[in-house]
Amino acid sequence: MVNRWALAALAGLLNGVAFIFFGAAALVANVPLLVALGRRPGRLAAAGLGGLVGLLGGLHIYGILDYGWLLFVGFSVYTASQMVLYALAFRWLDGRVGRGFDVLLPGLLWTVTEWIRTLGPLAMPASYVGCIADVPALRPWLWLAPWIGGLGVSSLVALAQSAVFHLVWRRRTHGRPALLLAGVVLAAGGVGALLAPPLGDRPVRVAGVQGGLANAQYEAAQADALARRDIVQTYATLTRQAYRDGAELVVWPETALRLDVLGDAALRQLIAPTSGVLLAGLLHREAGQAYNLAVALGPGGVELGRYAKVRTVPRTEDYLTRGTDRRPIPTPLGRIGVLICLESVYPDAGLDTARAGAEILAIMSNDAGFGRSPITRHMTARAVVRAVESGRWLVRVGQAGITTLIDPRGGRHGGLALFEPGVVHGEARLRSDQTLAVRWPWLWIALCGVTLGAGVLRRVARRGAAAPG
Repeated sequence: MVNRWALAALAGLLNGVAFIFFGAAALVANVPLLVALGRRPGRLAAAGLGGLVGLLGGLHIYGILDYGWLLFVGFSVYTASQMVLYALAFRWLDGRVGRGFDVLLPGLLWTVTEWIRTLGPLAMPASYVGCIADVPALRPWLWLAPWIGGLGVSSLVALAQSAVFHLVWRRRTHGRPALLLAGVVLAAGGVGALLAPPLGDRPVRVAGVQGGLANAQYEAAQADALARRDIVQTYATLTRQAYRDGAELVVWPETALRLDVLGDAALRQLIAPTSGVLLAGLLHREAGQAYNLAVALGPGGVELGRYAKVRTVPRTEDYLTRGTDRRPIPTPLGRIGVLICLESVYPDAGLDTARAGAEILAIMSNDAGFGRSPITRHMTARAVVRAVESGRWLVRVGQAGITTLIDPRGGRHGGLALFEPGVVHGEARLRSDQTLAVRWPWLWIALCGVTLGAGVLRRVARRGAAAPG
């Protein structure tokens, strides 16, 4: 019994390491859990083993404590629930359908449970594709994301775990199908290397403005006019610098200014571009309602379009009125798709925006509340996935960081340290073609769901046939 719990604890720690420090650890992260579950624990023990893995693996979200214990506990329990479901389903199906199905089972279960975690108000996908997004040696697998989506790449990582488990611990009974699976996973990387995503051919010079400000400075500005002026001057100065250096599109972080910019002609003129486009993150109040907005301003402060955050953070942003669609903002430079902070974690947000016609993506975030915890780094890795699976250049801008330009192959161009004010420059290229993942985002989950469902039906049929009388 102790050995099972030790294995589960090891799996939890490996998952945490993969999400925080060393993404390649994801390739073996759940192997100890599979070993523990392979010893046929009872249902209650299996649920406990999975829950322990989820709780330990989710400790990297400790940075969310700044927003309250309730939110932290909610996300932690949600993280554990995926692994409880994973463990119970594995225990029920493993060894009861067929050897070929056994080696596919961990990949199928991870895919379905990861997809389930994109649903609901506390949803927070634990994506293995986000772990490997910054591992250069695994980049060819990432390049499959335009075809099978980030979820499909996560499946390959989970299948690699299964191949290791079956080749090492079940070689006598499952060696042949496991070896075949390992060959398929390796071949998938070779295919990915041949399918390196195109980078586009319509250049636009972009700049991300990182104010480097802490949330405490905004709290002080609520009562101190000088503090408000300092924030305005920070963004006005950095924005002018960006345009002097040749930027055509300048992007601010989420709620960079929390003043009535749209109703204050003088303030709008102060920040307005002399040429090009400014995509400003604003906290805007209108007719008794508050909105988390991205507003595109042209020369003279002319409003070109706006996007209101659609998916808000539970409890923290309950006061906001949500947007209703993900249509990109049309500008003279091209159609800009916007994701605001937490929205960038969800695959559907980026894919829906690209399908609606976005030619470039912008993620505007306020990660300052996470401090220097690993959350911001992992959310930036998720931004890499959004860029690759949608086939779009993406500029990510954070209030405190991480600000960077990401190309459709997952490469980063420039960057600033956390809480460092400055401007990140780069040349993006607009694209209007749609990847397979954009056109048919449901295809991979449907394939995995049908395969898993067939296994469940066969298990039920065999159980019924074995029942007496």
